[in-house]
Amino acid sequence: MIGPWIRGLLLRRPLRMWGSVTGVALTVLFLSLLLSFVLAGRANMTVRAIQSVPVDWQVLLGQTVSRTEAVQAIQAATPTKTILPVGYADVPGFTSRTGGTVQITGAGKVLGLPIGYAAAFPAELRPLVGAGTGVLLSQQTAANLHAGVGDRVQINRYGASPVTVTVSGVVDLPQADSLFQAVGAPKGLAPQAPPDNVLLLSAAQWSALFTPQQTARPDTVRQQLHVRLNQILPGDPGRAFDQVNRLANNVEARLAGSAVVGNTLAARLDGARESALYAEALFLFLGLPGAILAAALTFNVAGASAAQRRQEAALLRVRGASERRILHLGGAEALTVALLGTALGALLAALTSPWLTGGTPVSLLSLLPPALAGVALALSATLLPTWQAVRQSTVTAQRQSVPRTTTPLWQTLYLDVALLALAGLVFWRNAAGGYQLVLAPEGVAKASVQAEAFIAPVAFWLGGTLLALRLMDRLLRRAALRRLLRPISGHLAAVVAAALERQGSLLKRGSALVALAVSGPVAQLR
Repeated sequence: MIGPWIRGLLLRRPLRMWGSVTGVALTVLFLSLLLSFVLAGRANMTVRAIQSVPVDWQVLLGQTVSRTEAVQAIQAATPTKTILPVGYADVPGFTSRTGGTVQITGAGKVLGLPIGYAAAFPAELRPLVGAGTGVLLSQQTAANLHAGVGDRVQINRYGASPVTVTVSGVVDLPQADSLFQAVGAPKGLAPQAPPDNVLLLSAAQWSALFTPQQTARPDTVRQQLHVRLNQILPGDPGRAFDQVNRLANNVEARLAGSAVVGNTLAARLDGARESALYAEALFLFLGLPGAILAAALTFNVAGASAAQRRQEAALLRVRGASERRILHLGGAEALTVALLGTALGALLAALTSPWLTGGTPVSLLSLLPPALAGVALALSATLLPTWQAVRQSTVTAQRQSVPRTTTPLWQTLYLDVALLALAGLVFWRNAAGGYQLVLAPEGVAKASVQAEAFIAPVAFWLGGTLLALRLMDRLLRRAALRRLLRPISGHLAAVVAAALERQGSLLKRGSALVALAVSGPVAQLR
């Protein structure tokens, strides 16, 4: 009996069936695209954050740990692509004699770079003039010393006599902020500006020149390991941030506090996760109302056929069908709508998602929640009216349609006015106190979306919809309709007004859908 019943509904009730299928498909489509946008946005932000990092980790070695021990600890904690040692030495200044004048700079730093450093970390150095290896001056230092390729520069040292070197080239340091970051500085401390005077040497030459200074002033010479990770990180920047932090903590624990990790990668991912939360909130504001409107359309189509369902239930009772049999038929209809609508929505999402998300295909995992939502929508929108029809005790009662004579509770309580007042109050408060959608306090590991930011749009959306229903209810009163229709319908104004009043429930549903479609975007304009 179920097969002929479904075929009869598809042939004799095409608007009811395919209208519900369309509503379910649109709901699944909106939710799938929304989820696909969120996942693709997270993945893109994570990839861009990783690509923009010049050096993933800068591990500052203490006096009690050797370079070999630190390398072994890092490799045991996580896979790596590159680990190169870099020496840092503080100097009181540089001196040059060019063109018959003497230039003396203030305090600066001298770095010792191993062979292949520029190739391993290309974002750190950009050659400008001369060679890319040997004795290199930063662009600002060359300007301060009036020095160029072939000039001699004196390096003043702490606890040792000055030494003179010949400049091989001039370079730019695009990532000087991270290259000279204060590794191990307390959280919340304002970042320090990079030094103006920087000179770069090969690792062998740096070691030969600053071993005496390290012996005399060990506090002015430091060793770092610059690390490029080979770790496959999650697509979510928040999860990637947590994973990179755990790996860094693992390295510090293995070295028993004798080394500190400057986690530049985690810092970039921290900014990316905040941006990801902004994007997710934006997608929710823009996409979720569309899914809700599609669901409301499904319920509206199902509700419009309530009279048909009552008649069908009455005819089935006359022919001896039990309540269970009627519910089985309603369940078969709901399951058919669910399968057709979910399949159509998933197909449309699979076809449009790569085009809308820049080539990122929709995955089966991302389709599962929208598909479940579509099935739940179809079952509730289709099976619930059938169950309501079966609740009637007699065939005669099922064939009667008793209109509502009482005022809805929300109209009595003026819920629409209260919601609009709440939306206005929250809007005013945000405008006066500064609107901030994402909360990311300094020093706090977790960022979050401010829940209060959703109160005003949701309240305005619901309040505007309920206000439209109140106005439509006032408008559908026969006296008001007669006055409005008299210039158009003339002496037929009373007849037209009576006809519209009898269809008041359908007109209210239509006005609710229009109000949902209009008030949602208006609520987001701020």
